[in-house]
Amino acid sequence: MAKTCKICSPYLPSLTSTRGARSAPDDVAVRERVDNTRVTVLRAPGFGPQRTRAAFEIMKLWANGRTLRCKFIDGPPEVQAKVQAIAKEWEAFANLQLKFVTSGAAEIRISFAQKGFSWSTMGTDALTVGANQATMMYGWLDANTPLREYQRVVRHEFGHAIGLIHEHQNPAAQGVIPWDRPKVYAHYAQQGWSQQTTDFNIFQVYAEDSTNHSSFDRDSIMQYAVPDELTVGSFAIGWNTELSTLDKAWTRRQYPKGAPAETRLVVGGPRVDADLSTGGEVDTFAFDISAAATYIMTTTGHIDTVMTLHGPDDPGAIKAFDDDRGAGANARIVRKLLPGNYWLTVRHKQPTGTGSYTVGIKRRA
Repeated sequence: MAKTCKICSPYLPSLTSTRGARSAPDDVAVRERVDNTRVTVLRAPGFGPQRTRAAFEIMKLWANGRTLRCKFIDGPPEVQAKVQAIAKEWEAFANLQLKFVTSGAAEIRISFAQKGFSWSTMGTDALTVGANQATMMYGWLDANTPLREYQRVVRHEFGHAIGLIHEHQNPAAQGVIPWDRPKVYAHYAQQGWSQQTTDFNIFQVYAEDSTNHSSFDRDSIMQYAVPDELTVGSFAIGWNTELSTLDKAWTRRQYPKGAPAETRLVVGGPRVDADLSTGGEVDTFAFDISAAATYIMTTTGHIDTVMTLHGPDDPGAIKAFDDDRGAGANARIVRKLLPGNYWLTVRHKQPTGTGSYTVGIKRRA
C-alpha cells in the first residue's frame, strides 16, 4: 500500500478559454476584484524617464471586505467544529468574514470524503467549481487527529482559499531549496504521485507575472516540510503549524481593514481624498462615462503613485497606465474614452510605500 505523505496537492481548475481570451478562472478573478489584474511599471533602460514597460500580475483575491460563506458537505460535527474554529483565525489578519452556514449557497464548500488527500481551490477559483462540489478537502482529519495537525492543515488550506500560493513555488524560492530530484520523485511516488505530478506540485514555480510574491519565507504556513534526505547537502524545513510574520503581513496588505472595496468618482466632480495606509495596498475607484470625449485622470500629493485605467465594462481589460506624467511623482492619464463603466486603481510605486493623495477625473475642454 502506498504511504500517505499528508501534504496538500493543489486543486487545478479548468483553464478552458476561447482563443485570445482570458481563462475562465482569470475572468472570474478580475470580475471579483479589479486589482486582481495588477501592473508593475518598469523603466525601459536607456530611453529616458518617460519610456516605460509593464509587467502584469494576475491575482485570485476576493473583494476586500467580502463575506465568504463556508459550508460543510459532510463530516462528523466534532471535526467540523475544530475546522471552523481554526479557519476563523484568518479573520484577525484579513478584512474578510468567514460565515459558516448549514444550507444554501456557499463560496467555500468543505468535504472530508477523499481519504488521504488535502487540497483547496486558490481564492476566487472556488467560483469556477460546480455549486454542489467541494472546493476544499480534508481527507485525513478525524476525531482522533492531534490538534497541531488540525492547525497545520486548516491554516494552510484556508490560506489557499484566500489567495496564498505554496511558498516553495514562490518565484523568489527558485534555486533556494537544493532539491535532490531523484530522491524527491521516489519519496512522493509513495503518495501515488507520478513524476509529472511531482514536477507540478514541487518543482514548478509560479511565473513572476502571475502572482504577487515577497522574499522566500521558510516559516510560512504555506511551506511544505522539506526533509534533509530530499536535498543536496544539509538543508531542511520542518512542519510549520503557525502563521508566520510574513503570512500575516501579506494578508493585511491584500485585505486592509477599514479600506473600502471601491470608491465612486464623478467626472468633473470634487477630487477624492485617499490614503495608502499599508505597504502594497491598492485603491480602486469606479466611474461612468456617458459621452465619448477625451478625459484627464490625475493624482496629486507628495507620494509616488502608479495609476491604471481598466475598461470599458471589463475590469480585467487594461486600457492605460502611468507612473510619473503628473506633477512631481504623481500619475496622469489622458485618453479618449467611449461610453461605459471604467475603473482606476492606484498604488504606491514602492512596495512598502504609504501616504495620502487625491484622485480625480475631468473632461478635457
